[in-house]
Amino acid sequence: MKKLLLVIACAATVWACNDKKTTGNTRITGEIQGLKQGTLYIQQLKDSTLVTLDSIVLKGKSTFETSFDLKEPEVLFLGLNRGTSQSLDNFILFFAEPGQLTINSSLDNFSGGATVTGSKNQELYSKYLKTKTVYTHKQTDLIKDIILAQKNDQLAKADSLENVLNRSIRMNYLNAVNFVLKNNKNEVAPYITLTDIVPVNEKYLDTIYGNFPPEVAQSKYGKILKEYLELVKKQ
Repeated sequence: MKKLLLVIACAATVWACNDKKTTGNTRITGEIQGLKQGTLYIQQLKDSTLVTLDSIVLKGKSTFETSFDLKEPEVLFLGLNRGTSQSLDNFILFFAEPGQLTINSSLDNFSGGATVTGSKNQELYSKYLKTKTVYTHKQTDLIKDIILAQKNDQLAKADSLENVLNRSIRMNYLNAVNFVLKNNKNEVAPYITLTDIVPVNEKYLDTIYGNFPPEVAQSKYGKILKEYLELVKKQ
């Protein structure tokens, strides 16, 4: 009898594992080159806490696959537990959406070298990040130059560089606003609004939200933006 129960339990485990790989409206496959052993986690941010949707143990292979249900497009994280390694490069942020996605990366450059395909929102987000990076790199260089000028008592030069820095910050902000207005039919638009526009200036928020179609306004990030706007108006 005990042997029969053991066989049933093992069969149930196998069926559960197979079901785990094939069920769900969102399927992710990919490869982490150089990774032979470790655990990958698909994680979702809920109430400021990362919740694991699925975990994939890799033993002797670098490819992986997982399936799960996703109500709507949203930002998820692919986390990596390297075991004994102390690397901090263990998270890939990506904009997931129902359907088939592919994530490829490498153990040596896990986050920076990641490529994600199959998601329209991720495609737009990557495009936005490329333009944002140009501004942020320029601002980093300007800050270094300002500090150096101040150390050398070149106050006039430092002031001039600060003016250039402020213009670059404003251009970066306007770039985000323009991108959101141009791509307002995609869920990435309210996400960028919350992460890159709200923290800088609230000037265009009503215009931005008013241009969202109903499905985007009612999306996860659209609702959060609406709640924020209502809170601001009450103050």
